[in-house]
Amino acid sequence: MGSKRKQNTQNRQFKRIYLTLFIYFVIIFIVLSFNGGFILNFSIGLLLFLIFVGITIFFLFFFSQFVLPVLNVEKRFKAAQRIFLYIFGDHGPAIFIENGELRERRIDRLKNGPGVIILDTASAAVLRTPVRYIGAIGPGIAFTERNDFIAGVVDLHIQSQSVGPRQEEDPFSPVQKGESNAAFEARISRRNESMAITRDGIQICVNLTVRFKMDSSPGEGNSAFGFNPTAVERAIIGQSINFVKPDDNPERIVSWKWLPLNLVLDIYREYISKYTINELFPLSRMDTNLVSLISEQIKQRLTQSQYRRIDNYGNQSDETILSKEFELLKKRGIRFLDIVITNLRFPQSIEEELQNRWRTSWLDIANREKKIVEQEQVIQSIAGQNQALMDYAYGTTKHLGSETDFKELDSREILVSLLKGNLDTISQDPDLSSYLINEYKDISDLIDWIRSQGDIS
Repeated sequence: MGSKRKQNTQNRQFKRIYLTLFIYFVIIFIVLSFNGGFILNFSIGLLLFLIFVGITIFFLFFFSQFVLPVLNVEKRFKAAQRIFLYIFGDHGPAIFIENGELRERRIDRLKNGPGVIILDTASAAVLRTPVRYIGAIGPGIAFTERNDFIAGVVDLHIQSQSVGPRQEEDPFSPVQKGESNAAFEARISRRNESMAITRDGIQICVNLTVRFKMDSSPGEGNSAFGFNPTAVERAIIGQSINFVKPDDNPERIVSWKWLPLNLVLDIYREYISKYTINELFPLSRMDTNLVSLISEQIKQRLTQSQYRRIDNYGNQSDETILSKEFELLKKRGIRFLDIVITNLRFPQSIEEELQNRWRTSWLDIANREKKIVEQEQVIQSIAGQNQALMDYAYGTTKHLGSETDFKELDSREILVSLLKGNLDTISQDPDLSSYLINEYKDISDLIDWIRSQGDIS
């Protein structure tokens, strides 16, 4: 069906071309016949034909630079070639890729001649032939040859993938009244996407979101988002195949975007299995937030070549291990950015048990936390007193410290210097100067009185 449609389209194009040429030659024949006969003016007819061909080629080359935003002679020749092939119906597809999405006419999918691809600044793609990969193309214009195809496209923006149950649903409840079997199975499927089991066998599911991008730097490859040809090739060529899907199913080739999320889910389930439900939800706020710790560990394993090992009981050791997940992302040309874990959910019976545990022990926990806070206050108070004494000693003696070592001071001069230090300490602190107005005056009067006396011995 497709080949017949392509053949009919080409026949219509050839008919238009032949009709144009026929009318042109009829006009030439008539003009030559009125000027002495066609045979006698054959050379003139041939010259007119060559002029026609030359003008056609010239205008194809000239207008090609306006049809496509090409800047050099080589690309202008390629653009003109494809316009010429378009006239004869032997052209390939003209494709626009915007934000990693293909924009093409359905009829162009049947064409395999030389074509053109225009990519916006946030898009990239990989080309292939029936037998091999050609390479990556980035923002701008790319010309394809005969039998070239797009193996895959890439969005250069920061990507985000999420899994987990919906906000309003209970993922662990049985079939609800009025809920169809299809809706129930979909709800269970969303729960299973992010479900993990704790060390004591409790099921937990979460909403999990990851962010990642191609392994490139902003501004690289004529793109504000960064275009790295090697990273794009690794991402597309490294895509896995789902053999369960039939050959004509678009989901048979698993997109590169799912790799970071699948790695995160594996690591998340690994760490959840190292803790019990009571360790994940401690009664005291003073204890470590294990959910945040797990998030940091996941990010570390996906962004660094090494990470610190955590044993099967959640104890962190000093042993460092090479991160296979980081190396895998690097081989696929992907850079992991961050992870967000929210809405931890578990069966209703477990939630009720946690609430009862909190209600029966909250007073003891509050008293323990109160003692801890009081101890911290005492420690901070003593530290503040010691610091205040140090500050006072420094302010009082700073005038003595400014004197030269070889100068001998009598008792009156030493006393005046200490009092001056007190005056400076009061005047340099706005709070003290407003609170110790009378004291400041008394110290000033005392200094004047000491100076008016003789030597104090």
